[in-house]
Amino acid sequence: MARLLSRSLFPTDQPVEAARLIGRDGDVAQLVNQVVGGANRVVVGPRRTGKTSVCRAALGRLKTRSRYLVAVDLFDLAGPAALAEALAVATISNRSAVRRTLPKARSLSRHAVQLASGAVSARLKADLGTDIEIALLPDLAQRDPERYLAYALRLPEKVAEVDGVEVVVFIDEFQELAAGDHRFGDPDLRTKQLRSVLQDSPHVTCIFAGSIEHLMRDLFAPRHRALHNFGGFQHLGPISVDDWRAGLTERFAEDGCHIAPEILDVLIDEYGRSHARSTMLVAQQTHIAAVAAGVRTITLALVLEGLQNAMSADSAHHQAAVDRIRSLGKHAFATALRVARHEAPYGGVTDPKTVTRAMHALRDIGYIDEPAERAGPWRFADPLLGRYLAGF
Repeated sequence: MARLLSRSLFPTDQPVEAARLIGRDGDVAQLVNQVVGGANRVVVGPRRTGKTSVCRAALGRLKTRSRYLVAVDLFDLAGPAALAEALAVATISNRSAVRRTLPKARSLSRHAVQLASGAVSARLKADLGTDIEIALLPDLAQRDPERYLAYALRLPEKVAEVDGVEVVVFIDEFQELAAGDHRFGDPDLRTKQLRSVLQDSPHVTCIFAGSIEHLMRDLFAPRHRALHNFGGFQHLGPISVDDWRAGLTERFAEDGCHIAPEILDVLIDEYGRSHARSTMLVAQQTHIAAVAAGVRTITLALVLEGLQNAMSADSAHHQAAVDRIRSLGKHAFATALRVARHEAPYGGVTDPKTVTRAMHALRDIGYIDEPAERAGPWRFADPLLGRYLAGF
């Protein structure tokens, strides 16, 4: 019997298909219900914890309710022109005729667009204005980024009115709007523009997702911010141990593998710490070790090998993280080591303010999570990175 691919059973580095999510049904259902009710949502969760997968699963359910879906990822975009083009393309791609024509049209010159797309291009311009050419001609938005971004932000509502539908706009890694490089322009001015347009878009509901919680809170919570109270927060909490047990047992069983409950608990609790990506990576590497050994009984030795291989697979990422932490100064590195070793961050420190600044710097780059409760412990967002640092 041929063995199943480990990466198919235990995906780690791409958004997970809705049907393959473990322990996120409640998150998806809550998000869908809110959006169906017309409520904007702010979804927060560290990178690699399933935030994008949950949002995409929700979009999949919303699509069955005759809604247009517009999804863009700010992490992948270079600035206002790129955002304008991405929004325009994603918006008009909901029309079936456009989905068939768009790839061909975008490969041609301005003069050839009309010839290639014919009635489709003419209909788009008649319905949505001549500026819709930013979706047909790559890099056209570069000529006047502000003009075309203003147009693209209003486009979902325009399409909703013309086609008689509701539109859901999903903007992933929204905290990039406030990134230090200001590649999308001044954050205050940009968020004012967004608020002005979106609050005048009654047929558009938004999902704003972000992986650095304090930046997302700073964009949406303070009264002086343009997006104050523009969306209700939805946090992705940890996946429960029971959900992990059921999900991973089922995944191993798909390849005819058996794993005892006590061994599974070591994988989930001790090695993966119930972190979405870390737990899945250890499980993936454990399965690879089982396939290599030609066995289908998962032993504690195989799980330990899986952990070691997971650490090895992430070693370049871990060293890059160490280099970045060191660049923040000696106090940041010393503080990171104490957090990784589960020691008191302020223990033996003569100047507590340096530790506070260090922890905030580590938080700002997404390496450690601020405790939900004031007296709670700070922890590394990625438990495998924490394990790597604890070994220094």
